[in-house]
Amino acid sequence: RLFLLMEVDGRLRQNPLELYLKMKTLFQQGCRSPFLYLAADRLLEDYPDLMASMGEFEVQVLYLAARKGYLGENLARRAAGYAQNLRYYRRIYQWLLEKIYGLYPLDEVLEALCALLIRGDQKGMSAFGWYQLALERGINLTRLYEYFLYSLPEDYGHLLPKEVLLYFSYDKDLDEKNRCVLYRNILTYMNPSSDLYQAYIRPMEQFATEQLLKSRINSSLAVIYDHMIYKDMIDRKAAMVLPGILRSYRIQCRDPRMKYVILRYEELAEEQAFALEEGCAYVPVFSDRFILIFQDAYGNRYLDVRCIKVPVMDKPELLERCYEVCPEHPMLRLIACRKLLEEGIREDAQAAFLEQFMAQTNLNPVFRAGLLAALTDYYCKKAEDESGSLDCAYLAQMDKEELEPRQRQKICEILIRQNHMREAYDMIRTYGSQYIAMESRAKLCGRMILQNLFDQDELLLSLAWGVFREGGADSVILDYLCEHFNGTVEQMYEVLIRGIESHVETYDLEERLLAQMMFTGQTGRIDSVFQLYTRRKNTRESVVKAYFTEKSIAYFLREEQVDGQVFAYLEGAVNASIEKDRVPTIYLLALTKYYASREKLSENQERLCRIVGGLLISEGLI
Repeated sequence: RLFLLMEVDGRLRQNPLELYLKMKTLFQQGCRSPFLYLAADRLLEDYPDLMASMGEFEVQVLYLAARKGYLGENLARRAAGYAQNLRYYRRIYQWLLEKIYGLYPLDEVLEALCALLIRGDQKGMSAFGWYQLALERGINLTRLYEYFLYSLPEDYGHLLPKEVLLYFSYDKDLDEKNRCVLYRNILTYMNPSSDLYQAYIRPMEQFATEQLLKSRINSSLAVIYDHMIYKDMIDRKAAMVLPGILRSYRIQCRDPRMKYVILRYEELAEEQAFALEEGCAYVPVFSDRFILIFQDAYGNRYLDVRCIKVPVMDKPELLERCYEVCPEHPMLRLIACRKLLEEGIREDAQAAFLEQFMAQTNLNPVFRAGLLAALTDYYCKKAEDESGSLDCAYLAQMDKEELEPRQRQKICEILIRQNHMREAYDMIRTYGSQYIAMESRAKLCGRMILQNLFDQDELLLSLAWGVFREGGADSVILDYLCEHFNGTVEQMYEVLIRGIESHVETYDLEERLLAQMMFTGQTGRIDSVFQLYTRRKNTRESVVKAYFTEKSIAYFLREEQVDGQVFAYLEGAVNASIEKDRVPTIYLLALTKYYASREKLSENQERLCRIVGGLLISEGLI
């Protein structure tokens, strides 16, 4: 209809802004017709100032126009200008700018496209082509050199552009992965006698040292280490990590399916994966307790793959020197740790050594569990043999997830015995109280109740009830249960009686118990609870009325025997009521039945009987 109006109504053409807004409204209402887009493009070509931003509608219009080849250069330049200000990357923005550049290979369009790709952190092969083209065209764009390097393909087989090398010789803000790529390219393809190469020597030496101290090695680092590691580097820091380089092996696998070699030590949890580049990987091997596993591209692993293992550096004198300079090397400590596990811990220094080693080393769960068990047994035995205070810092802070339940129980009881109540309580919160002796739980409950100032805590309530059920509750636990416990009728009644016998404050337990009895229908002991309630507490009228209503129902409907005080209360309720017709009907029925069972009524009862009978007759119940 809009297109028809455009043809017959000349006023629309005379007001292009109104026409453009109508088109935009149609789009917002769900119209996605290509005729709408092409009409909008034709209007924008005539009136480019109508495009004040790059919204969803404008993107669709420009994309279709560019794809069909209808987009004019003026509108293309305007679109590139708006694209520079886009805050977020979207794939359709990239497609649009690529189509525009295909029509008009303008530097401003290329700049907008590269800026969008950088904003979207695009590092793939498709993005690399645009970054490379921008460098060739001399585009000046922030972080263009970085993203050119980030997206550099692995098969890039020549020296990086000179402007990139010059840029990174001054700006060294690169992550380790991309520095590896940069330095490997320089060491492989640049002439060592060039001035630019000399400018990179110091940064490359520092980087090689940093990576060496982190015990890292891969194909790129292998090239860097080969050029940058010297004999005079062995100081204490280097001696900690240089053995990893000196003990590296070149693993060659001739099975083309294999993409990775995985190194696993028996004692360590972490596995090290090394990519097979052209069938080769560099793997540091320290111990004879290891296995090599090969992995294909689909994640399948194999143990029966043949390989050739060749040392990368055969310098035993340097390795021996490293161990002399740094006897606390992790591999030496691992050997000492295994020896302690086999022979047992005899003194605190050995236990401290194991604690430190476990804190600093990511161990295999089975091996770690063995060490934790040995440490736990040592400290528990020490706590049993010694009297007085014991330093439980390690037991409180250690990771107990890998321990067996019995070991956790030992630790928890030691913490309680040494008055580390918060730590023991946190353990129970996480792992439960199974196997913990009732006496220990009772001590913990009492201390935590006082520490929390009797505030309600569901876990503490559960522990207190468990102690109570086993007969270990003291006055503090009884007081806490009376104030907060809500269980079955039988459980609450038991707590109430024990609380009264122990002369502790019962708070509103009688009232809660009465309400629960009436709600659940378990009214076997309701009379005794009501007596306790009326004798010991300030009663609430609603609870009293509910009780006598329940008793009236029991007497009239279930024909149960009730105490005489019930009828006395009912008579009082009728007498006290000014509006007799407002008295609950069940009261009247129960009272009538009661009078009918009596051989003789008093004068007051006869009067009440006439009143009650009249009310029931008026209600149609008699």
